[in-house]
Amino acid sequence: MSGPSVRSAETGRLIAIGIAATTGIVLAGTVAQLVGYGLFHGRIPALNSASDGGLFGLVGNISIAAATLAAWIVLLRMGPRDIAMVSLPVLLTFLTIDKIFRLHDHIPHWFVFYLPVLAATFVAIAAAARRLSLRSFRLTAIALALLVGSSLLHEYGGWLLFHLGGSSTGWPYQIKAVVKHGSEVAGWFLIALGLAVGLLEQDHPRPAA
Repeated sequence: MSGPSVRSAETGRLIAIGIAATTGIVLAGTVAQLVGYGLFHGRIPALNSASDGGLFGLVGNISIAAATLAAWIVLLRMGPRDIAMVSLPVLLTFLTIDKIFRLHDHIPHWFVFYLPVLAATFVAIAAAARRLSLRSFRLTAIALALLVGSSLLHEYGGWLLFHLGGSSTGWPYQIKAVVKHGSEVAGWFLIALGLAVGLLEQDHPRPAA
C-alpha cells in the first residue's frame, strides 16, 4: 500500500474505534442513569446524573478534557498557527475548568455571559478542523450539532417538559437528562476524535518544540 493509502486506512480505523468507543460510553451512561432511577429512584449518587453529577457527569468532565488536550496537541504540532488554533485550547481550558469546578453555578444568568465564549469556542473548533482536513471538519460539525442540542436541552428542557405535562421526577425528566448528557459527552469526544483525525491526516506534522 502507498503512503496516502496507509494513512487513509489508519484514519478510517481511528474513526471507527473512536465512534464505537463514544457510542459505548454514552450507552453505558444511559443505562446506568435509567437503571439507577428505575431500581433505586435516584438514591445512589453515582447512578444519578440528572443534576450534572454521578458517573455520567464525571465522564462529561473527561470528554471535554480530552477535547482540550487534543486542541493543545494540535497547537503544538501544527504550523503556521492562526488565531483559531491559538485561541481554541485556551478557550477549551477555561470551559474545562468551569465544568469541573462548576464556577458558573455562582453566576446569575450565567448562560448569557458565557454565550460569547461558547460561540467563540465553536467557531474556533470549526475553523481549526476545516484547516486540518475534510473528515476532521465533518466529525466536528456533527459534534457541534450535538453540543448545541445539549445546551438547548439544558436551558429549555424543563420548560418543554412542563408544557408537555412532564415533571422533574418522572421518566420524561430522566430521558431528557440522558439525552442531554449523552449529547454533551458524545460531542466533546467527537471533537477530540476530529482533531486527532485531522492531525493524523496531515502529511508533515510539525513536531512539538
